Amino acid sequence: MDNYSFRSLKTLVSIGSILSAYGIDSGLRHYRDQLFGPCPLHGGDNPTAFRVHLQRGLWRCFTHCGGGDSVELIRRIENCSHAQAARHLNRLASKNTSPCTNEVISNTSEPNSSFKPFTRAIPLNPEVPFLQLTKGIRVATARRFEAGVARSSPFLANTVAVRLHDMHGGPLGYCGRQLDSHMIKRFGKWRFPKNLPKGTVLYNAHRAHPFLKSGIIVVECPWAAIRLAQAGLPNAVALLGTLPSQMQIDWLSKARALLLLLDGDAAGHKAAATVHQALASVITMHIHRLPDQMEPEDLSDQSLVSLVAQYPLFS
Repeated sequence: MDNYSFRSLKTLVSIGSILSAYGIDSGLRHYRDQLFGPCPLHGGDNPTAFRVHLQRGLWRCFTHCGGGDSVELIRRIENCSHAQAARHLNRLASKNTSPCTNEVISNTSEPNSSFKPFTRAIPLNPEVPFLQLTKGIRVATARRFEAGVARSSPFLANTVAVRLHDMHGGPLGYCGRQLDSHMIKRFGKWRFPKNLPKGTVLYNAHRAHPFLKSGIIVVECPWAAIRLAQAGLPNAVALLGTLPSQMQIDWLSKARALLLLLDGDAAGHKAAATVHQALASVITMHIHRLPDQMEPEDLSDQSLVSLVAQYPLFS
């Protein structure tokens, strides 16, 4: 890395290549020499808030994140120093690959090149008894997180769907929570897109990213993260399972502190122990054990707020 200056690295790796390598250009539209769309850094929804000048190598978020050159873009994506950003640029320049291709993932073999993100939005009906009555998710909240029943999708039939994004906010498609008990016994509760590299996904990471410098709450499934956001706690991410991947661990390691709020069962306890073992020596960590068979979304909004309030960094 010492053989490279920032100027030469920026010449070797265009800002468009960086966006593509991190998989956060899929939600942006192309007009002349510019890209524009919702900000992929903080997960905004303003369709014109984020602009990229491809020829000038500059970007700007007009609502939240500021702007800068490609070095500053990588610093924001990776939450890293200038020196670390240079190393990331050097790696992209020398390998011309996505930054995640060399990660070791424990709950999926490797990022699958045959997986094709589904970027189109599917109309969902958020008025679902499972969401409102079972999970306590209000209609407005379900609509905000793009959760509900898809009437026109065979893949999501007999499920309650929720939209997935990569860690930087790029749309990946949808997963569906099975409602049929026989299907659950045969295939499990969740249906995921074919070849989805689950270990590269941390649900809600793009929305929770601004809170890395304070504290991140870790849960298992999207419903818990959505319920915490509904209660006014937007700093929660979900593992989408109980076997954390190395990429998920790496993202969590950037937080100032973690509150592990996993399900109150053997799998939840094991997942908490895995994260604790990996990160307890480097960041502040708290484990809150729920009663047997209880999930975070079983609690009321006020109870969730009171629970998290016990740990000052997170509320």
